Amino acid sequence: MQGCLLITRQGNESVLAEVRRSRPGPARRNRGRANASRILLALMLGLGCWTLCPAQLPADVIYLKNGRKIVAEILREDSQQIFISREGGEVAIPRTIVDRIERSPAASAEPTEEAGDAGTERQRDLPLPPPPGEEASASELQVIRDQAIDSAYLRRLDDEVSHDPSPGNLHRLAQAYQEAAIFLTRQGNPEGALDLYRHALRLAPDDLALTLAMAYLLVKQTYYGEAISLLLPLEDKHPKTSAIPLLLGSAYYATEDLNRAVAEWRKSLDLRDDPSLREAVAKAEQEQNVAGSYLEQRSEHFLLRYEGREVEGLVRDLLNTLEVAFRDLSLDLDYIPHETIIVLLYPNQSFRDITRSASWVGALNDGKIRVPVSGLTSMTPELARVLKHELTHSFVRQITVGRCPTWFNEGLAQLEEGATTTGLGTQLARAFVNDRLPTFATLEGSFMGLPDNQVGLAYAKSLAALEYLRDTYGMGEVCRLLKLLPASSSVDSLFQDELRLSYSVFEQEVANYIVKRYGS
Repeated sequence: MQGCLLITRQGNESVLAEVRRSRPGPARRNRGRANASRILLALMLGLGCWTLCPAQLPADVIYLKNGRKIVAEILREDSQQIFISREGGEVAIPRTIVDRIERSPAASAEPTEEAGDAGTERQRDLPLPPPPGEEASASELQVIRDQAIDSAYLRRLDDEVSHDPSPGNLHRLAQAYQEAAIFLTRQGNPEGALDLYRHALRLAPDDLALTLAMAYLLVKQTYYGEAISLLLPLEDKHPKTSAIPLLLGSAYYATEDLNRAVAEWRKSLDLRDDPSLREAVAKAEQEQNVAGSYLEQRSEHFLLRYEGREVEGLVRDLLNTLEVAFRDLSLDLDYIPHETIIVLLYPNQSFRDITRSASWVGALNDGKIRVPVSGLTSMTPELARVLKHELTHSFVRQITVGRCPTWFNEGLAQLEEGATTTGLGTQLARAFVNDRLPTFATLEGSFMGLPDNQVGLAYAKSLAALEYLRDTYGMGEVCRLLKLLPASSSVDSLFQDELRLSYSVFEQEVANYIVKRYGS
């Protein structure tokens, strides 16, 4: 299961205690893939050439900035990471360490996501069709001029359709609004894009491409109920379109309606085979088996599912704790998520079976918050911190359209849960002075590829960065930067424009902040 944000907690100082004991860091992904992937990537970066695909298959060559190269099959990629094949799974390589790529002539022609479309958090926990946009041709349409939407042109199209709803006029309107919506999405304004889609579909309600494009964005933006309402009438009208049940299944899965999710995904597979969708179906069926006897309770913002009457007291406390955390985060981040957030409580073994996580993983957020609770009958301070940390990731995912660098995401989650650098101040300052920390540019992508002895330091440095931003500029500025991330071409350019700091200067400022506080 890709894209999980995993944490484990050991005492009040959270991940910092892990660093102090020189043990692996607290946040990991994927069960046996986590350690194996880190070790494999470390080997690849240290060896002159590492071949990961069978000799008879076409291979891509990834040249690293340190002069080394990796020969492997590229499975997929986004603006932050390149995912390569290894036996039984995949490894993520941060783009910041890649110099160039030579692709196999037989490489897949499937388009990758645009930088402004999803970034780090590609919608990897929900299977989706390819991003919309290939239908509209910028050379034929006049809706985008000088990097802005020509609103007058859209109004003219509206008038034409109002006076003459011919197929040609309707098609031009649908194309133009779709292109304008995609433009807004890539500019970091998906809500504005959804408004355009809604307006266009009132005028051209039967345009399938426009409807699917809106449904795609609704699912990505977690408007699952609206996506379901939009798509359900299309199933009978377009029984051969595999994207309809695919999107419906993902929306149902995200709302914990596993039976309908599996049924819709199977319809999609009958129309078009997809290995990743088959894997999603198998995972959902496993969850069905575990969740068959689960009870559920709801609060204003959460649906909580659990097994056994013995934890009902904990459930009430947990929902209250989540609602308090939701209120705090809404105030801190000036944002209110619009859909119910799913929280699943598991017996420890069920948690391992579903998430395939290692025994030291304390919780997981893959779009749903999953927590093992065996032996717990009441809320503890430690569990409250875990819940707020994971809930922060849910907020960040929606605010940034998934385009938040990992160091910012993890640093903010630690900050919100109440962690501080105090307990590790001296060691952290010494690591800054001795240049023993990975750069922020390196930490934009997954921490999965870092050596074990650097993972804990990566989390500590991430927390230090957010402490510096908060103490220097205030939480209001942190919140503003978070909201600007989707429209920014890079964190470096964002910091240059908003803070007048280059990445290199930001590195030095954070180091100075820690050394000044704790000494070297």
